[in-house]
Amino acid sequence: MPAAKLARRWLPKPDELVRIQGLGWLGRYLQPRPWLWVAHRRKVALGVAIGLGVGVVPLPIQMLLGAVCAVALRCNVAAAVAATWLTNPFTLVPIWGLAFWLGGLVIPSGDVSQAPAALALEWTSPATWVPAFWAWLQAMGPTWLVGMPLAALVLGVAAYAVVFYAWTVVIKLERRRRLAQRARRPRPLH
Repeated sequence: MPAAKLARRWLPKPDELVRIQGLGWLGRYLQPRPWLWVAHRRKVALGVAIGLGVGVVPLPIQMLLGAVCAVALRCNVAAAVAATWLTNPFTLVPIWGLAFWLGGLVIPSGDVSQAPAALALEWTSPATWVPAFWAWLQAMGPTWLVGMPLAALVLGVAAYAVVFYAWTVVIKLERRRRLAQRARRPRPLH
């Protein structure tokens, strides 16, 4: 099954989103803007790249930030939101390792031996979130601070390339399959 058909089957339509509690606002926003929900190769690839890039930076609002960036750059919102899920506790260590390594390339004297401290947010007091996040970022060190945006950029570009070219391969294979199927059909005699 072609990737676009598969995506259209799985993704709810904007008019269906209107009826889902908590997502009605998104459906009302997307109805007059179909380009933000369409399963097009470039828009989905850019959405995945944005989502992964935003997801790399450890923020508690990754999905919202991914959706806002996708709307601003006119790409697939669902792909951007879903791609933020690629950063999770299992992928965190390799991503942070990449960030420390890239930061070490830019700042050669950086100390990459420090273990990152855990971000401690007081969830019941939102006014403390920004100062706690800022203190945590400063504790991570300059190597990590420089490496995280670089890791987001590298992983975002890689994700775009993988999705774009994988989609191209799927399209070519689907065309070959249809041509082979057409060639096997008996032709009517005139």
